[in-house]
Amino acid sequence: MTDPTPKTSIRKTLDSLKGESARKARAPKDERSDTPPGMSDDGRLVVFDGKSFPVSDLATHPLDRGTDGEPGGSSVFKVRLARSRALYDAGALVERRYSSRGYDVPSTPGSEADPRMVTFVAYSQGVVVGTVSIRLDMPDAEPLAADTLYAEELKQLRTAGARICEFTRLAVDTEASSKPILAALFHTAYLFAYRVRGYDCAVIEVNPRHVVFYRRALRFEVIGAERLNRRVNAPAVLLCVTFEAISEGLAKFAGHLELTRKTNTLFPYGFPPDEEAGVLNRLQALQDADLV
Repeated sequence: MTDPTPKTSIRKTLDSLKGESARKARAPKDERSDTPPGMSDDGRLVVFDGKSFPVSDLATHPLDRGTDGEPGGSSVFKVRLARSRALYDAGALVERRYSSRGYDVPSTPGSEADPRMVTFVAYSQGVVVGTVSIRLDMPDAEPLAADTLYAEELKQLRTAGARICEFTRLAVDTEASSKPILAALFHTAYLFAYRVRGYDCAVIEVNPRHVVFYRRALRFEVIGAERLNRRVNAPAVLLCVTFEAISEGLAKFAGHLELTRKTNTLFPYGFPPDEEAGVLNRLQALQDADLV
């Protein structure tokens, strides 16, 4: 069977979004969770408070260990909203990973430079081990980065009423534990964009050789053909996933590591329902406090 064309995938995405809109209109709205009590200003930036996994020889610069660090020998990673030093370390990690693959390195983002961009980091023992940024599409704002190459494809989504966000600057520092870190970062990004901010779908520009992974692991579909991305001086393909598709995958697999042999997706490594609820509450608290 041949892969669907980008135009076919755009139609498929739009059909999925129409069905989701109808379901949302019928479904009762959940009550907003209360802001978690007793959180210090720095503590509020932590959205996921710990998950065990093997950590070894991580070549990243440490964060301030006064509040974020773990005791020596600990094997727990956390996820937090990036601010100040964490944002700087996230940019440094992206630069190392991009340059190691021969890509030109895009400029390091800052919330002051692009208020539509939110960055989360995974960290362990006080060091950043992974990062992802979400850029929100907003009316009367600058276009998304993907608009440079794929303006027509994104226009079709917008014209159909889709609320689009862009996943960008994804990097993980260690290969051995990349699956739980990637899953935690994507699950956090999904919860923030979909459940907190009400966006419908995410797009991402990836190197053509990574298309198979994103389609298999996270249910992305190709909606834009291969073109040269001059920001990183490498070829790119535009992918898109509806958050409804991610929601379905998480509902079926999240937290069930015993199912990793039955699916090629990252969903079994996602937060189980009780952990997801905690992460969502903390993300909503950040939103209510105008920190994101």
